[in-house]
Formats: sequence, C-alpha cells, structure tokens
Amino acid sequence: MNNLKEAINYLSALIDNVVEETMNQFDFNDLTHQQLRYLRVIVRMKNPSISELATELKLTKPTVTVLVDKLTAKGYVKRVQSDKDKRSQHLHLAKKGMKINTIMEIAHERMAKILRSGLSETETAILIKLLRKTVRCN
Repeated sequence: MNNLKEAINYLSALIDNVVEETMNQFDFNDLTHQQLRYLRVIVRMKNPSISELATELKLTKPTVTVLVDKLTAKGYVKRVQSDKDKRSQHLHLAKKGMKINTIMEIAHERMAKILRSGLSETETAILIKLLRKTVRCN
C-alpha cells in the first residue's frame, strides 16, 4: 500500500469480510449489506417510526416501507402501534433482530484483534490516538 486511499480501500474490504464471516457464522447470511446498515440505524434510533427512519436515511417513505417489509418478513423487525397515535407505528427489533448488536460486537472485536496482531502496544496506542483525532474532525 503506497498511499492513504489504498490503505482505506484495503481496510474497508477487510472490515466487510470480517463482518460477512461473522454474520455467516451466526446464520445471519440472509441480510444484504444494505439491510444490515438499515437495521443498525433502526437500533441506533431506538424504535423510530417509518417517517423518522425515512428522514434519517434520506429516503422516501415508500422506499423505507419496502425495506421494513423485507426486514419484517425475515424476522428482524416488527411494527408496533404507537400508544399516542394509533395511526402511527414504531419499529422494534424482533427477537432475531436483537442479536445483531452481539454479532456486531463480535465482528468488531475480531477486527480489533486483526489490527492489534501486527502492532506493538505502543503502536496500538498511537493508532487509537490517530483514529480519535481523525474521526473527531468530522
């Protein structure tokens, strides 16, 4: 790897592979990368409505409805009627969907182990410091 762009491409592919292997190991291979991303947004938002999810994803409500229907059919998400407005539904994780956080934690730990394996403790500390500094710029 001769430049930062190549390093990012390599790291991105490595992360994708680790996540995919972990998902397959725990029999979550029916999710596409896009569906996994959407599911993680639902988790982060804590029971959003379809409108809230559409706004967050910068997609139309009909597009998000199709997405939610697919995640519901696969058993990851369930729709729950709002207590405040009976016309509104919120998205909750179904039992299967609740496992996604654990699986992603395992994938992240595997990725951290890969990165640490080629570095000394000092280099690992420097990497952490550099990543914090870089990410903070966003």
